[in-house]
Amino acid sequence: MLIAATMDGNQQVLPLAFAIVDDESYAFWKWFLEQLSRHVIRGRRGVCLISDRHAGIIKAVNESSEFVPPNGVHRYCLRHVCSNFNSRHKNIVLNDLCWRAGSEYQVRKFNRIMEEIKGQKLEAFAFLDRINKEKWTASHDGGWRCGILMTNMSECINGVLKEARRLPVTAIVEITLQRTAHYFRERALRSGVMLSNGQLWTDFAKKMFTHWGEKPISHTVTKYDHLQQSASVITKRQQGLGFNTHVVKLANRECSCGKWNQFGIPCSHAQKVCDAYNINDASMVKDYYDVTAYKNTYSKALQPVQSEEYWDVPNFELVHDTTIRTSTRPGQKKHHVFRTRWIGGKHEQDNKPNEEENLQDNQM
Repeated sequence: MLIAATMDGNQQVLPLAFAIVDDESYAFWKWFLEQLSRHVIRGRRGVCLISDRHAGIIKAVNESSEFVPPNGVHRYCLRHVCSNFNSRHKNIVLNDLCWRAGSEYQVRKFNRIMEEIKGQKLEAFAFLDRINKEKWTASHDGGWRCGILMTNMSECINGVLKEARRLPVTAIVEITLQRTAHYFRERALRSGVMLSNGQLWTDFAKKMFTHWGEKPISHTVTKYDHLQQSASVITKRQQGLGFNTHVVKLANRECSCGKWNQFGIPCSHAQKVCDAYNINDASMVKDYYDVTAYKNTYSKALQPVQSEEYWDVPNFELVHDTTIRTSTRPGQKKHHVFRTRWIGGKHEQDNKPNEEENLQDNQM
């Protein structure tokens, strides 16, 4: 199953598209991305696609104009990069450094970690240095990832549906629809509670903004360009850390620490500069964290599918695919076919195999 998912304004997994295919080949990935472009992206700009480094995906993406600036970009899942790195350089310390390098938001810290990797093992440094830094590091990403480093959102959905893989395709589709409808229903109700409580942002944005807002008391601000509303911010040294200078440009909504660029929520440095320029820092939070935007995300409820008797009859002849092998190789273990039935909101499996299959086995 091919899955496309994203994160909503509350940092929850939002399923976008599913497809059941024969394998993860270039042809199927190309088709899947075309459908994603037609039905989901629909001409939107600024789309960031994060995937593993599967050859079929990379080839399909490279042939698409959807993920080339200014339309969009393609990024790699950091966990998969670290997994590939670890398979070649089996070392716990190096693998930890690889993750830290990819997840670090500041360029200077990234460079320092890469030098540490270089000192540990030159071949390990060379492996990472060959990969385009924009593709796998948060520090060189330019804010496209919105803080998302991995594809675990899709794998999370895939894990939930794993139990259904041996069910018939129709059952898999029905379970997928049921679970997705559950997400939409529960989150639509949650957004209503947020609005009724007078909440401006989602729980995630509120938590991040408040957490970073507790730090500026120890920052020192020096204002520079009034038009750009830029300033330098020196953090207080604490326990050997801090006393670093960060540059904030409110007009561009960016800070050299990288956090504001990634999450769209003013970091502690930005909030301090907002105070210095008498600007409401809450106005600097990205619109997609607004509770109204969150509510609109789940405003279109999914509808149940009627019984097959009500389906439209296709105006073309259904032809069985004769290329699918039905016989079993000598010595190969047979898989029994089980009936399933929909009971109490889930598929249940009969305890006995298909009687016709048993009859055929007895006649052999």
